Amino acid sequence: MAGPKVVKTTLNAGKGKMPDYADGAKAIFHYEVWKPKEWKEGMPTNRDDYTHVDSSRRDYPHGYGAPMEIVFGKKFAIVVFENCLRSMHEGERSQFDVEASELYSFPMTAKKLRDIAKARSSDPHHHHEHHHESHMCAAALAGGTGYPELDDLLKEPAPLRIIFEVLKVIPPGSYEAESWQLNADEKLKSVEEYRLNGNQLFKEGKIVEAIDKYREALGRLDTLLLREKPGDEEWNVLDNKNIALYLNLSQCYLKVGDMCEAEQTATEVLDRDENNEKALYRRAKARIARWNLDEAETDLSHLLVVSPSMAEMIEIERKLIVEKRKEKEKSQKNTAKNMMKALGS
Repeated sequence: MAGPKVVKTTLNAGKGKMPDYADGAKAIFHYEVWKPKEWKEGMPTNRDDYTHVDSSRRDYPHGYGAPMEIVFGKKFAIVVFENCLRSMHEGERSQFDVEASELYSFPMTAKKLRDIAKARSSDPHHHHEHHHESHMCAAALAGGTGYPELDDLLKEPAPLRIIFEVLKVIPPGSYEAESWQLNADEKLKSVEEYRLNGNQLFKEGKIVEAIDKYREALGRLDTLLLREKPGDEEWNVLDNKNIALYLNLSQCYLKVGDMCEAEQTATEVLDRDENNEKALYRRAKARIARWNLDEAETDLSHLLVVSPSMAEMIEIERKLIVEKRKEKEKSQKNTAKNMMKALGS
């Protein structure tokens, strides 16, 4: 930490004793990054002499929009971030003036974080493994970031003033490991744990929370599938684990009234198992709710062949289709009648 390349100034002292920043410890913190407008002779003292570059407190597209988390010993791309944080207490807020030579990876890492924030803001169920990419290739750097203030730093590296606020430091083993921290066997085990947790939440009526668990399990399965060759036995075994997760998601989405997702997740099951009774039934219900009546009828006919014992349940849904068709026909007649009146007038 010590040395001319990084100069620390404590703004607000923290509390308690210095945390143990051993490998595996997790720090949760906020950061702000400022660039001096001129830096010929040291860093300016006046805040007005700086321009804002990045912040975890500012929403996309101006920052990450959430507290950052890094796990020590996992090769975070901006090494100086770890070094600065290791000097801080919980609750401490300090500024660090950092030479440009220590910040080569900052622009592209900040870009990745903003891209994650963009995905998170557009998809609340989006899960992205992040924070620990260790390098960027020259081609990526040449392409720029898409964010003007970061591109300026790529073109002309500059010293930066970085303000950290440490919210919490969690010792190793005291928190649930994230997906990127696990090896393949641990990740596969965690998929089943997430599925079971989702099942329990569903039983408790916590449907949205259950959806999050199932989605996380699917994301972890995806990373495992990327390691295998599609069609190989290992790949097929892993891919089949998607069935239970998508099936559970379909039921969840029916419960919360998201019929589009209910249909899509049931289709994911049927793409893998075309005769899956639960998926056929759930997709039919979702399609009825979405007024895709012919497609729903096709699913119910298929289901009757696959599972004749479900004839009574199928008949209930078919009656609903008949009622909806009558309702649709009546609505169309009224629309035509009103159009004729309008033309006649």
